[in-house]
Amino acid sequence: MKSKLLFTSVLFALSVNQISAQYIRTQFSPNAIGVSNQGLVSLYNSPGSYYIWNPDTQDIENIGGIAPGNGYGGVAVFSADGRYLSGTASDENPNGTGLKAQMSRYDSETKTWKVLGFTGMGSDPNSMSSGYYISADGKTVGGLSYNSNGNKKSVGFVWNEDKGPIELTSSNPTKNARINAISGDGSIVAGYQDIGGPWKSSVWKRKADGTYETNKMLLINPNGSATDNYNQLGEVRAISPDGKWIGGKSDFAFPNAWIWSEATGVKDLGTLTNEAGRTGWVTAFNNDASIVMGYYIEKKDVDSPAIYYPFIWTQKDGIKDLNDFVQNTLGYDMGGDKIYVPLMISPNGKYISGWAFPSNLSEQLRSFRIQLPDSYLATQNIAVKSDVKLYPNPVTDVLNIETKDKVESVKIYNASGQLVNQSKVDADKKVNVASLTTGVYNVNVTTDKGSQSHKVIKK
Repeated sequence: MKSKLLFTSVLFALSVNQISAQYIRTQFSPNAIGVSNQGLVSLYNSPGSYYIWNPDTQDIENIGGIAPGNGYGGVAVFSADGRYLSGTASDENPNGTGLKAQMSRYDSETKTWKVLGFTGMGSDPNSMSSGYYISADGKTVGGLSYNSNGNKKSVGFVWNEDKGPIELTSSNPTKNARINAISGDGSIVAGYQDIGGPWKSSVWKRKADGTYETNKMLLINPNGSATDNYNQLGEVRAISPDGKWIGGKSDFAFPNAWIWSEATGVKDLGTLTNEAGRTGWVTAFNNDASIVMGYYIEKKDVDSPAIYYPFIWTQKDGIKDLNDFVQNTLGYDMGGDKIYVPLMISPNGKYISGWAFPSNLSEQLRSFRIQLPDSYLATQNIAVKSDVKLYPNPVTDVLNIETKDKVESVKIYNASGQLVNQSKVDADKKVNVASLTTGVYNVNVTTDKGSQSHKVIKK
């Protein structure tokens, strides 16, 4: 069943929230989450629903759902093309006993949430399952449900278009587990396994039949004991879309933020603070893990305030303070803001979303989006596609596509992220846009080599 939604659109003055075209902020919500390849950002208010924010126009759309802060909820992450989001929504109970929260997928084209099922019941009768992530291709959603054996422990839970809902097998079914991240094609899902106190890394791999293997923990020393807490890496928070890299949280066994691959084993990202009371988090990768986002929290003791150290790490330059990088390397005006948590980077490496403090701490916290320039991405050995060109731009009636690759489809999105035109291109690689109203559009061109998005102005 599809949930009923109420949609609103809010327009804020650009002079209030837009510092520059590259660093854009909003005070509507301090809780940015995901960011798509087109630069759309998901937000939530606690408690409340989810929103889609277009920083380029400052349009904010209420898309419903059940965000964190309700006692249960989920995380709204975009598929790469911006069409789908993960999250939690409710479906009317046929017995008339109220609404049940379930892991769900939002479709921005149909403007509806699809609830994806559950496996058992937990301690809260209103919460059956929760969505925490979606694959870049939009076909797999993951999070948690509850053990079908009735012990009310959370389990890793996956839904995909081919197999439907799947309860994942846990190495310790008497303790809780959850999915936090998914590879681009859904073949690897990962999160945590509670082992009786610490939350440790938990990775499930998809088998040939579409189901998943029992979870395994990532080891610091691959030749060491798999049951030694001091040889197990902490909770997984991110997977690169290409599926080759996994990143996560530091703990007593490994003091710094880390990334891991089968080829290299664990890699220490370094730290921005040497205080003993620090915890490091990897929050996101771009497609090939050439850029890694994360942060450290430092607390000298339980009563001291938390100090945040947001970072950007690259294969080329290592770890850098994100605020220093944005202001001094990129030269962006942040209007006095200080980033404290970068939560997501788009798969194409173009956009970063997260949370920031204002210069005046009496003001509201805010969400931000950073746009990285192609010139910087090129220096990081990231493939910035230049094989598709669109012209004329601005365009009046016919948009020409110049590429040597085979064009499979063209999707045109308006400033609110709504799909307004979808077509297969003729032999001359032309698209008629005469019917579109004047404005700025995102044109996504899919070829046999991949996808690329361009901003196009319709006159």
